[in-house]
Amino acid sequence: MPEEERIAIAQTMSFTVLALSELVHVFNVRNNKESIFKTGIFNNKMLILAIGVSLLLVLSILFIPALRNIFSISTLPAENIFEVILLVISPLVVTEILKLLKINTLKNEE
Repeated sequence: MPEEERIAIAQTMSFTVLALSELVHVFNVRNNKESIFKTGIFNNKMLILAIGVSLLLVLSILFIPALRNIFSISTLPAENIFEVILLVISPLVVTEILKLLKINTLKNEE
């Protein structure tokens, strides 16, 4: 694979991970102490709507060729999609582990 193509794929992966991981991580920052599985994911309808619209925009950039050209990103190869998914959900997993271990809360928080 040529160097330019690898760089384009890396840029696309970076864009995708940064955009989508923030959409996933927003569920973690809703409550600093309780797990998202205890607080519930679908309690805030406006948040779900905002995430859905943002996800639609990101996916349209990734799949519509004219938008890909505007944003100068390439098509993601199938073998990189698993890596992207792992990187997107990693903030969720890490934060949930920290909440479980009660590492992320300050002692003076109530």
